[in-house]
Order: sequence, then structure tokens, then C-alpha cells
Amino acid sequence: MNAEYDFLKQRLEAVGIKKGMTLLVHSSFKSLNLKYLTPKDVINAFMDVITSSGNLLFPTLTYKTVNKDNPYYSVTLTPSCVGILPETFRKMDGVIRSLNPIHSVAAWGKDKEDLILSHLDDDITLGINSPFYKMLKYEGKILMLGCGLKPNTFMHLVENLCKVKYRKLTNKITFTIRDYENNIIKKDLLMPESNNYYQMYDRIINILDHNELKKISINGEESFLIDAKQLLLKASLKIKEDEEYFIEWIER
Repeated sequence: MNAEYDFLKQRLEAVGIKKGMTLLVHSSFKSLNLKYLTPKDVINAFMDVITSSGNLLFPTLTYKTVNKDNPYYSVTLTPSCVGILPETFRKMDGVIRSLNPIHSVAAWGKDKEDLILSHLDDDITLGINSPFYKMLKYEGKILMLGCGLKPNTFMHLVENLCKVKYRKLTNKITFTIRDYENNIIKKDLLMPESNNYYQMYDRIINILDHNELKKISINGEESFLIDAKQLLLKASLKIKEDEEYFIEWIER
């Protein structure tokens, strides 16, 4: 492999990515400003560093195409709408994707089945059976790779567990889901009834210390490495103190 690949691996290790880690990655491939490496090369670099003794996860969200007007999801065919790295990752050998139609996650590593296979057991898209919650028992970290802090899907889990009033889960949608064996599953899921606010999840920088939220750079971009367990604990406490701390209303 070329020098840029070796450099990328070295930088991943230097910023705290390590063997055996459970890591969920939100990403902007373009932010890395790589000259020769493809999205698959970047993913392979993560795999080389973490190794199969850990777990690598990417959210493979589908909210732009799967919704109440089009409640259909295929685990193999429905594309992710959150960038080229997740879309590349979900198709790679050894990677499995959860059956949740909106907030699916793809995973690779020794605990991928435990992290992924129960995601559809919840009646909401982000609950205690989701990979976002189950990663906590593996001391999971969240990497916001060149995409800022706002698109942090883990915060929806925090909101759901805290049962915030602005995210009432009362809109029931029946989804049609096609699994890896081409079986059809019907699943009722509760969805938020409105979304008339801006997500201000970058405010987590005010509640986590430098060991819990580390500002890092892999190749000139601004990225963040977050301790998921501490984020859940401290964001939950902040919401109990001020339920609307992580949002700004567009209109009520």
C-alpha cells in the first residue's frame, strides 16, 4: 500500500484509535483531503488499526428515501444518505447492517451480531436494542470525522431515553422490510410527530471535559472523538436541568 495509506494508519493511532476499540464513525470523506486513497482504503485503514478484536460501525441512515410516504426498506438495496464512507462500508465483505428502516447501522468486528441483530426489537428507531445503546457495554467511542458535532445521531438516543417533550414518539408507521434472506417483515415503529427545531448538538462541547470529547485532526480537518457513555450520562443530566438545551425552535 502507498505512503498515504501508511500515513493515515499512523494518524489514526496517534489520535487515539486503537486495537480492540469499538468505534462508531460519522464522516465526511472529502474533509480528509486525500490525494490517492479511495473510501474503501480509508475504511481498510480503520480496520487495520482496530483489528477484528474490536468493532467498527457506521450509521447507514436512510431518512431521505424511507419515510411515512415511502415506508419500504431493503437491508441490501436501500442506499445510505449520509455519505460515501457509510455507503461503501455497508457493502464490504464481513459487514452486516441492521434491519431498522430509518436509523440502520452497519458493523464489522467480533461483536457485530450482538451490536446489530436486535435493532428491530425496539418499537422506536433508537432505543435500548439499537447499536447506539449496545455499543456502551463495549466502552464505545464516537468519531465525528470532519463533519462537526451537529450530525450526532447518538443524541436522538439520549433524547428518547429522556423522553423529551419536543420529540414525542406518537406517529406510528408500518414499515415493510426486506432482510438478507429476502424475507418480508412488517414492523410498526413510533416516529417523532414534528421536527420544527434546529438540532444544536454541538453544545455537547460545553458539558464534556477534554478527556471525554477530544478535538483531533487526522489530515488537517477538524474531528472529534467522544466517549459515548459519558455523553449519555452528562447530556441526560443537562436535559433534566434544561430540556431544550440541545435545540433551538424554528417555530412552536
